[in-house]
Amino acid sequence: MSDLHASDTGSMLLFDFDGVLLNSVVEMSITAYNTVTGGLATSPDDLPGNAAELFVTNRYHVQPAGDAINLMTWCIDNAGLPGDHRLEPEEYLAIREASDVPLKERTGSFFAGRKRLVTQDPVQWASLNTVYQPVWDVLKGQGAEGIVILTNKNREATVTLCHHFGLAVRDGNVYSGDHGTTKIENLLAIRARFERERYGFIDDSIGNLEELDAHFNRDEPLLELMLASWGYIGPDDHAAARRAGYAIYEQADLIARVTSMKGVELGSS
Repeated sequence: MSDLHASDTGSMLLFDFDGVLLNSVVEMSITAYNTVTGGLATSPDDLPGNAAELFVTNRYHVQPAGDAINLMTWCIDNAGLPGDHRLEPEEYLAIREASDVPLKERTGSFFAGRKRLVTQDPVQWASLNTVYQPVWDVLKGQGAEGIVILTNKNREATVTLCHHFGLAVRDGNVYSGDHGTTKIENLLAIRARFERERYGFIDDSIGNLEELDAHFNRDEPLLELMLASWGYIGPDDHAAARRAGYAIYEQADLIARVTSMKGVELGSS
């Protein structure tokens, strides 16, 4: 468990969604499969061989949602491999870069595939997701309307799932990956809106943290970065976080921080 200092609560706290608040890996695998194949699977059992398990095992490599298409294509082509087969970083990068379709187009296709599933069976779609406990229930009791989410997921799905599982997040407080918008672009918009001196951001993706660090902390420490250890974590991510100086949080750390904060520090304007 990381040490939490009183001065930490001076930052406005921002939350990633998938892998921090919501476990969507099963839904994401099915949406990616439907996007690749044009089908309408509704369960991991609908995927061939070990494709679903391979996707879950290697989900931590994916940052923008559009890259899930590349990973699932590989999973389908290699569905005969053991489900726990893990891609090395250089192997994943080669898969990610193999597509001739631009990332923004792939991202739009992925979100359209998700919408088809939601339209076909909204109850089944929601059931493919679960929330991370106990942090979810703690946030429900801490003024959820002030929570600001910074995610690569599309806004409609994020808000719908928040409300489905009882977290009263405001639509305008979800900064999403719609239209291929990056987390850097969204954080710039958050800064323009809230005008805080410092921000804290918790994400389960070491790649996302590194990109934000390089952009926002070049001249002065604007952004405090935390790795959520309960999300889609790769085998080398903790070591990478320690080298970079990012705090590694367990749920208990995040809960302690949230419960020590005033609602305004979550963002309420």
